[in-house]
Amino acid sequence: MGKTIRLLGTQLTLLPERALLLPEYDTLVVADWHLGKAAHFRKAGIFMPALPVDKDRARLQSLLNRYRIQTVVFLGDLFHSDLNSEWLVFEQFRVANPSIRFILTRGNHDILPDTLLEKAEVNVVPFYTVAAHIHCTHHPEAHGFPGRLNIAGHVHPGCLIAANGRQSYRLPCFYYREQTLLLPAFGSLTGLFRVPHLEGARIYPIVGNQVLDWKKV
Repeated sequence: MGKTIRLLGTQLTLLPERALLLPEYDTLVVADWHLGKAAHFRKAGIFMPALPVDKDRARLQSLLNRYRIQTVVFLGDLFHSDLNSEWLVFEQFRVANPSIRFILTRGNHDILPDTLLEKAEVNVVPFYTVAAHIHCTHHPEAHGFPGRLNIAGHVHPGCLIAANGRQSYRLPCFYYREQTLLLPAFGSLTGLFRVPHLEGARIYPIVGNQVLDWKKV
């Protein structure tokens, strides 16, 4: 179940599938899929099952089937490495969704040739402006702009939630502070960076199929 919040007068739905829905703009925002990472590890001699790739694709497809989406914005690091067999997963996914526009704000791992992305009808840009007050980037902007929300990836935010019996859980989360909203990494094979609970920060952990408010956990 997603959690709906309002930032700078705009409705945003934080989805437990690790994506962000902007319903007023029929836009889905996804950060750091890192597709190709499993094949990259296998090439290095590290065993990795194919299952996470299939599950990630199914998870994203379920969102496109469930919501009215005209545009998908990938906040960088769509593909993890040089070209490998997992690019076919994205090509098949693209063919299955011909009416949807795909935008990629280039990240540090996005090293595939532009011609390959163009063939898949992915528009590669340094940043993407959803509206005058909503700016999408891979890296969080160093300095905010008054009245503008920066939606960013790259960080892979996570938080540590205490539980009974001196246990704790590391969970992916959405993190908002100083007009910057960091999205959790979409890919299953990504790590977590524990974000600080600073003054004014709002942290939304993903717990199973729910997105919770830190203060209510």
